[in-house]
Amino acid sequence: MLLFSSCGRTPGSGDRGAAARDSTLVIAMLGDADYLNPVIGSSVTSSNISGLIYPGLLQSEFDTTTGLLNFLALEKKFRPSNGGRKPEAALARTWVMSADHKSITYILRNDAFWDDGKPVVSGDFRFTYRLYGNPVIASPRQQYLAELIGADRGSVDFDRAIETPDDTTLIFRFYKPVPEHLALFHTSLTPLPAHLWQNIKPEDFRSSPLNQKPVGAGPYRLQSWGKQQEMVLASNRKSNLPKPGNIPLINWRIVPDYTVRLAQLQTNTVDIVENIKPEDFSALLKANPGVETKSVGLRVYDYVGWSNIDQAAYHKNGQILPHPLFGSSEVRRALTMAIDREAIIDGYLKEYGSVCNTDISPSLKWAYNRSIAPHPYDPAAAASLLEKQGWRPGPDGILQKQGRKFSFVLYTNSGNARRNYASVVIQQNLKALGIDCRLDVQESNVFFENLQNRKLDAWMAGWSIGLEIDPLDVWGSDLKKSTFNFTGYRNPRIDEICELAKEKLVQTDAGPYWLEYQEIIHRDQPVTFLYWIRETLGFSKRISGEQLNISGTFYNIDDWTLTPSSNLAR
Repeated sequence: MLLFSSCGRTPGSGDRGAAARDSTLVIAMLGDADYLNPVIGSSVTSSNISGLIYPGLLQSEFDTTTGLLNFLALEKKFRPSNGGRKPEAALARTWVMSADHKSITYILRNDAFWDDGKPVVSGDFRFTYRLYGNPVIASPRQQYLAELIGADRGSVDFDRAIETPDDTTLIFRFYKPVPEHLALFHTSLTPLPAHLWQNIKPEDFRSSPLNQKPVGAGPYRLQSWGKQQEMVLASNRKSNLPKPGNIPLINWRIVPDYTVRLAQLQTNTVDIVENIKPEDFSALLKANPGVETKSVGLRVYDYVGWSNIDQAAYHKNGQILPHPLFGSSEVRRALTMAIDREAIIDGYLKEYGSVCNTDISPSLKWAYNRSIAPHPYDPAAAASLLEKQGWRPGPDGILQKQGRKFSFVLYTNSGNARRNYASVVIQQNLKALGIDCRLDVQESNVFFENLQNRKLDAWMAGWSIGLEIDPLDVWGSDLKKSTFNFTGYRNPRIDEICELAKEKLVQTDAGPYWLEYQEIIHRDQPVTFLYWIRETLGFSKRISGEQLNISGTFYNIDDWTLTPSSNLAR
C-alpha cells in the first residue's frame, strides 16, 4: 500500500476533468506498437490497434467447446455461430468455395469506404497481397500465401492467383486443393488502400510516412501518436464497419514500469492494466473499490528461446551451422529439465499458470496432445545429459567443452515483472548446474527488433498463439519466409506434417498430424516452453459491455461504453 500511495501522478493525466474522463478510455501498455501497418506489424499491441483502424474481410469467433475457429461474412457463416460475434464489420457479403477446393470467390459489400472517401474494393486486396508476398518488404505473414498459384515453384503468380473481375468480386486460386477453413484464414489478410500506397517503392515501404498516418475504414482512426509515450484513437464517425466506436477517445499510454502502471490504476489515472500479479489483487481491490480483476486464457505462453543455429555464421554468409551452445536437442532438453517451471508458477502465477509442453494450447481441444508428459524438473538427469554431450565442470565450476565455457546472456524486455521474476529463477537453476547465465533487460522495442533480426542467442519472451493452427511461420525450415522462426530451428518432418495437415479437407481429420507435431517439438525443444498464462487484468468498473475471451482483451472494444462520472458511486 505504501508503494501505491507514494507514486506521483503523471503530468497531464491525473487530473482529468469529468467531461474528458467520460469520453476517454485510458489503457496502460508495457511497450509501443512497432507499425500501424498490417503488412509489417508484428507485435500484439500493433495487432490490437490495427484491428480497430483497418477493415477486415471476415469476422471470426472461437468456440471454446470444440476449440475451433469460426468465420463469418454478412450473409454466410462457416460453422453455426455461438452468438459471440456480429458479422456486420465484415467486408465480405458471402463466399463460395469451388468443388475442387482450388479457388475461393468472395462477393464484397459495395458500401464500405476508406477514411478519405474512396471505396474499399477488391483491387485493394489484390494490391496488398502483392505487398505481403514481396521479399523486399519481408512481411511476417508471407506463409499465408503458401498455397496460391506459383508458390509451389518459389514465387506466387499474382496475375493468375488473385483475380478481380469487378470491384466487388475477389477470387483466390490455389495450386492444390485447400481445406475451406484454411482458405478462409489465409485469404482474409487485412488490406491497405491501394490508391495511397501504389506509388511507394518496396524498399521505402517500412520508412514511408504513410505508416505514421494510417488511412483505414474501421471503427477508430488514429488521432495522434507520440512514440514511446501514447497513442490516441478517435471514434471514426464515417465508419459503417460496423459503426463508429462507442467511446469517443481511446488513449493507449506507454508505461514501461509495472509499479507505475499499477499505481495509476489505483488512482484512476488509467482504466486498464494487463498482466497484474495475482499477489497484488487483494491490495489493489482494497485500495480502489472501483476496480475489478479479470482473467482470460489460455492463449499466451512464455518461453526461453535458444538459438539453434550459429547466428554469426548465418548473418555472415547464410551458412547454417549448429549453435556452439544450443545446437543440440539433447542440450536444449537438459536446459528445460534444469529449470524449475513449477516453482515459477507457484511463486508468481499461482492458479493462473500451468506448465506448457508445446505451442498448441489446451484450448485447441480437437488437436491438443494430452498424452505428453512435461519434461520434469530433474537437475541430476540434466547434468547427465550435458555430460554425455561433452560438457564437464572446469576449474571454476562452470561447464566447458573443448575450451569453451557454457556462458551466455539471457535477454528479456523491460517492464515485464513476470519475466523478470522467472529469469532470476532460471539464472539460479542454471548456476546450480554449472552454467553461467547473465541477465540483461532491454527496452521493449529494442528487444523485439533484436529478436526479429536474429541478433540474440538466448532470450525470454512470449507468444500469443493463432487460433487456427498454422505453425510454419514459427518453425518452418525456410528461414527467409518463416520470419518468426527466431531460433533457426529446422526439421523436415515438421515442414512435412504442416503440409500434410493442410491437405485434410475436414479440419479435425488433421488431428493425428498435430499430435505427432507436438511429440516432435516436445522432443526437439527448439525453445524451453515455460507456462501457459491466464492473463490477469485490472479493469475500471466504469467500463461496460466488455466481452473478454480467448480472442483477446479488446475483442469487442468498439462496443464498450463508459459510465458517466455523475453516475459513479461515491
